[in-house]
Amino acid sequence: MENKAGKKIKCVIFDLDGTLVNTIDDLGRACDHLLKRKGLPLKWTANDYKRFVGDGAKLLVDRAFEGRLSESELSEQYELFKKKYNEIKLENAYVYDGVAELVAYLKSAGLRLAVCTNKPDAAAKGMTLALFGDGVFDYILGAVDGVPKKPENNMPLKIINAIGLTPDECLWIGDSAVDIKSAENFGCPCIAVTWGFRARSELENKGALCIVDKPEDILKFLN
Repeated sequence: MENKAGKKIKCVIFDLDGTLVNTIDDLGRACDHLLKRKGLPLKWTANDYKRFVGDGAKLLVDRAFEGRLSESELSEQYELFKKKYNEIKLENAYVYDGVAELVAYLKSAGLRLAVCTNKPDAAAKGMTLALFGDGVFDYILGAVDGVPKKPENNMPLKIINAIGLTPDECLWIGDSAVDIKSAENFGCPCIAVTWGFRARSELENKGALCIVDKPEDILKFLN
């Protein structure tokens, strides 16, 4: 399978939240749980939380608290968030329409599949295995405290080193400017999707190879 530039694609790296799975309700509920414990108003909507996500759970918590926490308070709330979110992460999460079929097709075509997400690693692995099953993705990697997150290269490099490929043999699929920048830093093309947490207007002119509105559009792009 090749992209339109004629490069052989051997691996597809997917973002998770907003790309494979709609997770926004439970992410918001976990943040609201923290705010409620502090006696703060629950004023954020799902659209607000869509703006807050993408840079890791700790920054999500910081944004939910409007940057008003000290570093020690933020660390405490972040740990509470991880615990609460891991408990409820599958209550409302669902795979986007057409995504399971896309993943199955790519798998049947012999491609290696990976997940690279700024969601905490334990939650990322648990969610992906629960919703897609074992053996579908060759590598699932979420954020680990102390290790640089996307858009830095540490995470995708760990993935390809484990499966024995190079960046130019990969295609990245994600829903945010963070994913587009991640792919750029990594050295592979990125397809940006509009069914996730970011509007098309936010993705335009960010350097994506293309922007698609439906999972089947990705198959049209690939030979």
